Amino acid sequence: MTLAFPKQKKKRKKTSLNKELDTLWSKAVKVDGKCEYCGRESGLNAHHYFSRSIIPLRWNLDNGFCLCAGCHTLSSKMSAHKTPAEFCDWAREIRGLKWEADLRAIKNENYRLTDDDKKKIKETLENALTS
Repeated sequence: MTLAFPKQKKKRKKTSLNKELDTLWSKAVKVDGKCEYCGRESGLNAHHYFSRSIIPLRWNLDNGFCLCAGCHTLSSKMSAHKTPAEFCDWAREIRGLKWEADLRAIKNENYRLTDDDKKKIKETLENALTS
């Protein structure tokens, strides 16, 4: 008897433009220099409200929160990863239901980003860092 193993998916390599956009997005989300939940000014992380795997939202600044390490992943009282329901409730309270509905509408669109789209996103993120 021969055992058949499922083929493993090949991981796509990140393009250098994607890496650059990830870095710019993270910096732009953290530009105010403090955790949006507790106000801490050190150990800051950029958090995606909707997963970064959703490409139309991956570099959308409205999809980002600046959180300290505790509020991002460590705290069992309120953390985007350990207590996601509480985090989402807080996010809706702070940013509003329209904000979430607008992101959800983008999330549900089915399109691929072209290199030209990504160049425009890069320009938007660079502008967010200088304004």
